[in-house]
Amino acid sequence: MTPKYVPILKAKKGELDAYKNLPRSVQLNALPVFELPTLTSKMLETTYAGVGNPREAFINRCSSSLSDSIKVPVVGIDIHSWAPDSTIENGEHILSTFSSCLKTLGCEVIPVIGYDRWEDGAYSTVLKLLAQSNDRFILRLDSFAFEDMVEEELFLETIEDIVTAMGVDTGKCSVILDFGDVSKDSIIDIQSQVDTALSLLEEYHFNFVSIAGCSITSDINGMVPKKNSTGLVVRKEFKVWKSVKTFNPNLKFVFGDYGIANPNVSDGTIAPDANGKIRHTTSESYFVVRGYSRRQGEKGGQMHGLCQTLISSEYFRDPSFSWGDGMINKCANHEKVNGRVFVGNPTSWVAIDTSHHMTFVTQEVLEFEKSTASAGHFFAAKIDI
Repeated sequence: MTPKYVPILKAKKGELDAYKNLPRSVQLNALPVFELPTLTSKMLETTYAGVGNPREAFINRCSSSLSDSIKVPVVGIDIHSWAPDSTIENGEHILSTFSSCLKTLGCEVIPVIGYDRWEDGAYSTVLKLLAQSNDRFILRLDSFAFEDMVEEELFLETIEDIVTAMGVDTGKCSVILDFGDVSKDSIIDIQSQVDTALSLLEEYHFNFVSIAGCSITSDINGMVPKKNSTGLVVRKEFKVWKSVKTFNPNLKFVFGDYGIANPNVSDGTIAPDANGKIRHTTSESYFVVRGYSRRQGEKGGQMHGLCQTLISSEYFRDPSFSWGDGMINKCANHEKVNGRVFVGNPTSWVAIDTSHHMTFVTQEVLEFEKSTASAGHFFAAKIDI
């Protein structure tokens, strides 16, 4: 079955808590790609201090948390944040370790092939080995691939090398057109690159092609410059997907994004002065509610007011819309969670925002595809007449 939504998420607590609280209907319509987070120096000094095999222990822990959070067994996995030749302490490649850990826990995994990493000998070797026991892969094309598409032959040579070397059936595999941070890109340029990619990939007959992009900036100032105010951020990746689907309703072109987290923010980033904020997904946009530094004023308590601002706006639907919306309502009304008035922390707000986002996007995609299908039937009927 072709998914309706392919989000790229970090296998971290915030995203996993969101996924764990998604309705089964939303999970069934999504094929998430979970990226293995990096093992930071702080973790090595604290959580894994004195552990002889910290990398292996870290991957086991991430795999266990991921397995506990999903209600459906199939997930895509990637090691995008790691060096392509990274290994655990015994020399086993981390992609192989991540894959085997999840399989042991009962998950069916679809490994990601990074176009930008294929030339690394260790990386391509482990993928060829994985192809002996996996028949489904996701080919992730990023800026390196888009640059190579300018010289058509170079791009196609690399694709052919990947397909031939791994011996994969492209009809069982899929592609992600990964645009990363698109906050400063134009919709026209993104769509032009999508059109080029779809044209070049057409002869390979992949199961489906997905877009991925993120209009959320890494810095709140890029979205809402003024403290204690709100702003709307256009979801460029969705507008591009919608445009392509409008003119090609039968094309197996699937929507995907990075949820509500900018992909350029590294796992080890420490932001003690991070502003209180809510990134609330709405039709083709994010409604962003900004507060101020969590070390000033009411600190975390500012979230009560930010939630009240959101609930009073035209963009809040209903507390029952998603788990995240229910938590926003609790915070706005100073309700207790686990015996304490809920204000949350940055990680819990990633979970809350992601929960609403994934629920909203899935519904948005389903409704749009239904409307385009209806329009297509109507148009066909008019022609028959």
